[in-house]
Amino acid sequence: MRVAGICILMVGFTILMGCDNSSKKEGQIQESGIVAGGFKQTTLGNCDTVRNQGVSIRMKIWEPSDSGKAAKSIRTLLAGKVVERINSYADSASIAANPQAYHDAKASFEVFQKNYLDFKKDFPDAPGCWEVALEGDTVMVSSKIIAYKLDHYSFTGGAHPNSFLSFHVFDGKTGEEKDMKAYVSDSVALLKIVEAAFRKLENLTPDVNLEEAGYFLADHKFFLPANYIFTRQGVLFFYNPYEIAAYARGPIEFTIPYQELKGIIDVKDVF
Repeated sequence: MRVAGICILMVGFTILMGCDNSSKKEGQIQESGIVAGGFKQTTLGNCDTVRNQGVSIRMKIWEPSDSGKAAKSIRTLLAGKVVERINSYADSASIAANPQAYHDAKASFEVFQKNYLDFKKDFPDAPGCWEVALEGDTVMVSSKIIAYKLDHYSFTGGAHPNSFLSFHVFDGKTGEEKDMKAYVSDSVALLKIVEAAFRKLENLTPDVNLEEAGYFLADHKFFLPANYIFTRQGVLFFYNPYEIAAYARGPIEFTIPYQELKGIIDVKDVF
């Protein structure tokens, strides 16, 4: 009888723990809004490397696979960004002639391909494929945000290919895209810290004139990069090629730990 009683207590405890774990898991899911995802890969067109001609677009985009509101919102936003990137290589008249290109990657590719074929008619001896490659992935995911990066590579003729990286922050519960500036409480203080980190990376003392040293400044003043994002270690600041330095310099990036950004960025909004 005593053994039976113990068994009953153990079964009850197991059920209780199972319910508790289930409740915790459901709470985490509800809190984060995103629990699953994967890469969606698409290739449109083909670059003929033997004849050195053709046009292709390659996409490898991580997106959430949940059916919730946040995941749906993020998928829609990412799809729009992909189409926008492809359309950046087409003229407005070509897109207007194919309105579906405003919303659909395949239609955008068709416009891109038409522009290439029109170009080849005018310059039949011009070598090289036209290529665009887009790759998106998470940088960091917390219960409050999804930090995301979108890599962009392209070659449409010229001396060299081009590439740039953009960062995006999505609300973990709603999927809404948020501006990184919304997390900054003191932009003046942040600018000073970023410039100090920039000079340290580039081995420049505070008295060195950045323009005379060959850097590109806006209105002769140092500026924050267009793209910076949250990571586990701190905030990553990323200057794309041509943004503040020549193409040959490549991208310039550095991470500032959160402890150095106290009073400027509240980590409670991030984690």
